[in-house]
Amino acid sequence: MASLAQELMNHYREITKYLHIGYARWDDLIARVKRQEESGSRDSDDEQVWTFIVACGYAMCGQKGVASLARLLTGIDRRATASSRIWLEVLPISPRQQEGETHIDLALGTIRIREGTESGIQLDDVKGSWVCFCEMKWYSDISVGVSYDVHRNQLARLIENAVCFQSRGKYADTVHATLVTPAIFRDSPARSRLYQYKFREYDADRAQLTADLTGCILEKRDEPDWSFPIDLPQGVESLSLRWATFDELFESLPDSLIASELRTFWVRHGNYQGRTDSST
Repeated sequence: MASLAQELMNHYREITKYLHIGYARWDDLIARVKRQEESGSRDSDDEQVWTFIVACGYAMCGQKGVASLARLLTGIDRRATASSRIWLEVLPISPRQQEGETHIDLALGTIRIREGTESGIQLDDVKGSWVCFCEMKWYSDISVGVSYDVHRNQLARLIENAVCFQSRGKYADTVHATLVTPAIFRDSPARSRLYQYKFREYDADRAQLTADLTGCILEKRDEPDWSFPIDLPQGVESLSLRWATFDELFESLPDSLIASELRTFWVRHGNYQGRTDSST
């Protein structure tokens, strides 16, 4: 059996037709996959690599693969089109002046590249527009290391970016924000991560989520082609918030010419403590 790194290289054109890689670099990601395969470690914690290879697995299947991934991440069937993409490591315009562009691990929806950029994205202004922004975590927790507002957390920032995502003041008709982690952090009663508390709090109490966003002391962005939404609480109320797992994404991989290598990599290197199917 060929290595996963080699199979990804062999199918570069098919994969990148439906996978747009922003500020990450294909060659660097492939090198990290190869190093992991050669290391023999059963527990890789490189969440960017995990995100990359699972995205490749769905992109390899074209429109059907994009639609399948969208269903897993949003819980809704979305018809993929020829222009549908999986967006890896991309940069929407931040709603807050001091924060600069926000790094989004993975995104789907009616999205297009901002003119003059390789990694910048904006809403594609079409009928039935939608967006799903994903925060991907392996062992790391959500960051609270914000220079200008010590109460700001990474999950709240992701959600605000999703709700505010736009094209010249027009916002998405449907907005999803999805947290993706190993299943052990979602399904275990033990809570060792801040996101376990904040996700459940935000999911159960949108008023608290709204309070965390409206209470942010950072200056709202207001530019000729970009405006902070006046009805942010309404956008928060209608937001779809979801928690998916890497386990689900790998277990649901569609069949393709690289699916076998992807599943082998998952079995051999995804053996985090507590995973029940860790046999080789």
